[in-house]
Amino acid sequence: MRRGDSFFTGYKAMPGSLKRFQVVLTMLLFAGSALFAFTVASLQQVDGQGVWDTSEEVTIEGFLTVDPYPVLHRSAEAENGQAQSVLMVMVGKHSADVVAEKHANTMVSVRGFSVSRGGWLMLELADETAVTPLDTAADVADPAMPGNAESLGTVTLVGEVVGSKCFLGVMNPGGGPVHRACAEVCLLGGVPPMLVVKDRQQRKFGYMLTSSDGSSAAEQLTNIAAESVQVTGELTRNGDLLYLAIGKLDNVNQAVASVARTPPTLFASQGVEPWSDEICTVVR
Repeated sequence: MRRGDSFFTGYKAMPGSLKRFQVVLTMLLFAGSALFAFTVASLQQVDGQGVWDTSEEVTIEGFLTVDPYPVLHRSAEAENGQAQSVLMVMVGKHSADVVAEKHANTMVSVRGFSVSRGGWLMLELADETAVTPLDTAADVADPAMPGNAESLGTVTLVGEVVGSKCFLGVMNPGGGPVHRACAEVCLLGGVPPMLVVKDRQQRKFGYMLTSSDGSSAAEQLTNIAAESVQVTGELTRNGDLLYLAIGKLDNVNQAVASVARTPPTLFASQGVEPWSDEICTVVR
């Protein structure tokens, strides 16, 4: 150190030159940190376009079915590519089974917050008053009524097991290893499980997973949430939702739970492409 250089002793006021240097250095560090954070954030891949709209509730009328999961089939024609069959869940990580079962196979009005992604729509219900029966009588024996599934053959698909509520928009990301714990709790609460599959053009499609007998598979899949699996089973369509009954399930790679690294595989579909635009609704 040369004579005349500024020197800070700690028990005296900081020299002006050092104070200016400290101010400039602090500003540069803040600016650098902000630039680094912005750069890292901009490089992150957005996990879909899911939207959870809690600004106001929407009301939809339709025919309510509960097997295997609560679904409201719109009584009016959907507009602008909206879903005709609307999934239903409760606030939090809970299914809407208890509320929906009271009004099964009837015309109802349902009020809730919308959760949407691609061509999918889900309603999040606040409480049991969200479902109101309508006076309109529905002939549940009519084969044209929702609830009568159409078989599309046996398929084998590879995809990721997710909780439908989070994946469709409540969480971002709503899938992958980072979301495993949340997905497990959702499935334990009865939230409908979904198999997310990518086609050869990297578009994502969703299939509602059921047990082999067609009942809810939520509890069955809890331990493999966010993992890549290969599922073989019967593919059916009810409304505009596709259901895959689990006949055989194999863990593709326990260490890599990313559907992006495991393209879908089709072994037999009786001439039906299970991810074709004609029968499946894209989620991204």
